Amino acid sequence: MSNISGGSTSYLQIAPSNIVSTGRVSYSDGNPVVNFIIGETDRFLIGNSLRVCGNLACYKSRAGDTGVVPLPTDTLNISPKLGAYGMIDQVVLSSQKTKNVIEHVRHYGRFLASYLPNVSSQQEAIGHLSQSSGMFPNGLGEKLAFVNNVNGSDATDRQYAGNSFCLNLPTGFLNNKEPIGLSSKGWGVGGLSIDIHLTPDSQFFNQAGADVGAFYQLTDLKLLCEVINPSPDELSRLMSQSSTTMEYNAISSYYTTVNSTNAIINFRLGLSRVLGVFINFIPSTYLNNLEFDGFQTTPLINNLAAGTIAPIKQVIWLKGGSQVPLEFNLDANVRDNATSVVADPQLVRGIMNTFVPFMKNKNSQITPNTFNRVAFTDYNNFVDAGLMFGVGVQYDNISGDGLDFRTDNFGVQMETGLTADNPHSAFIFVRSKQTLVMNANGLQVLS
Repeated sequence: MSNISGGSTSYLQIAPSNIVSTGRVSYSDGNPVVNFIIGETDRFLIGNSLRVCGNLACYKSRAGDTGVVPLPTDTLNISPKLGAYGMIDQVVLSSQKTKNVIEHVRHYGRFLASYLPNVSSQQEAIGHLSQSSGMFPNGLGEKLAFVNNVNGSDATDRQYAGNSFCLNLPTGFLNNKEPIGLSSKGWGVGGLSIDIHLTPDSQFFNQAGADVGAFYQLTDLKLLCEVINPSPDELSRLMSQSSTTMEYNAISSYYTTVNSTNAIINFRLGLSRVLGVFINFIPSTYLNNLEFDGFQTTPLINNLAAGTIAPIKQVIWLKGGSQVPLEFNLDANVRDNATSVVADPQLVRGIMNTFVPFMKNKNSQITPNTFNRVAFTDYNNFVDAGLMFGVGVQYDNISGDGLDFRTDNFGVQMETGLTADNPHSAFIFVRSKQTLVMNANGLQVLS
């Protein structure tokens, strides 16, 4: 698709197409999906301008149409890494006209739990990200500023003050630099349908002590975006095109568990242009468990109560059973020094490379405090929004075309310190180049 010349800019505000009559949306009330439609039109969408906005309220229990607001003494909290982002479980982008899925990002909160800290600075996290999404440097700040954001002084007159949010949606398709044609002709996707799958309450919240039915509720939902209206000459040129292609970097996700000293992950990706892979971990018992923050990106842990780390001692990246792209075993310093707690530079660089090439990355929240192998027991008071552990690898540093995994299995082999029976969930995220082919008959995604 060529650059757009001339034309004018417009701004759209779109209400959900499936909003309930009360305007109140929550997962627990049977509204797990919010749909927005940017209709078919002879215009272009600026993908990275898109924002999902609204208000989010946190309640500790039910009371009529809304709920009971938390007291200062209550332990109810949400992930400080994500804030309001934690409400999004999946993002599905598809053509309004043909219903073809263009990109489907599963485990979206887990993806953002690694992505956001790797592409934003601590200053950004406590600045504009805090204002737009309610992210805070630690769990205590999150509880005081966001979860307990109420008016009134006692249990009888406390009313929710409201937490406004306005979230961009990092996905490969929306973050693409090219504008997205919305036309149903040969140069557009035929309108864009955006499905936001909400996160279960048990995953969104964490709460020490008894579960009394905490839930979150959304109101005043809307989608904001910027569109370009082509000039008459440009529109005439576009109408003469029988087909158009557009390249973008899609995000695919996979899930497995590890529970041994020799952890092997193997998947048939079926993708032809894989750019990079990263993996984050969490004890499986933490997921959808109100007692824990299910968006933590922890190291492997032997003793959950004591926070005793089970270090990753070695990582081997595989393609069809061969060591690719690194032709050597990546040995962590703890392999030779069992008492070392220092972060491994190669592990840090590996996961950072999967988002932005290391030498071009200007912002990151990874620090010795967030990547070290140290015992932890009080996540809510952990500095810098908590642990940011993970492993990753970039496959193509030169051409940007990626590696072909259509016939070769993706694999990673890790030597770990796991000695206890503590299964850990491993979320694998693959960034791959895809091509969208558009014509008057519809569209096709070539992966």
